[in-house]
Amino acid sequence: MKLTFNALKSSRILTLLAVVAVFALTAGEAMAGLCVWRNPAGDINEIFGGGSYRTIVVNVGGKRSAIERAIGTSLDADETQLKFWPVTKNGTRVGTVATHLGKGDFGAIEVVVAIVDPPNGPAKVKEVRIQRDRERYRQQLRSATFLNQFDGKQAGSALKVGADITAAHPSAVRSSQVVALSVKKMLVAYEQLGIASR
Repeated sequence: MKLTFNALKSSRILTLLAVVAVFALTAGEAMAGLCVWRNPAGDINEIFGGGSYRTIVVNVGGKRSAIERAIGTSLDADETQLKFWPVTKNGTRVGTVATHLGKGDFGAIEVVVAIVDPPNGPAKVKEVRIQRDRERYRQQLRSATFLNQFDGKQAGSALKVGADITAAHPSAVRSSQVVALSVKKMLVAYEQLGIASR
């Protein structure tokens, strides 16, 4: 009887530990898709000439399949929520910033995408920045030569290395593709999730 009670007690403890572990993993996974914006004040000043921002966290939800069709690949499992930061200056919205964390050859590549809405056209990229990476060719990946290629791109643009984007370096094709996909994801999500009107 004592052995059975101890076995039952151990079984309950193991079950409780398993439930806690699953909860912790699920909560962490849900937050992993939310890439932080590391330098909002500096980016706003340099990209928009100043302003203020607010934070919007959006559940991808039922728009997931439409986003995936438009980007031509699946969203990562942790991309259940995305963050956007509408920027206002003198009471007028001047743009929106989105961040995305992609997986490069040597770790995470954190991409900042500044998006603007022209009066008579679809949303487009104002500027792309790399806020953190450990890539071997990071100087080329962060260069104006590479990043300026994204300026003016829209959700309908190919945004593919070898099509409308040239790799930052011949040996940095994969990391260049990561940046291009990050930009594509944020532009498509911006449109599909109706961020311009939020």
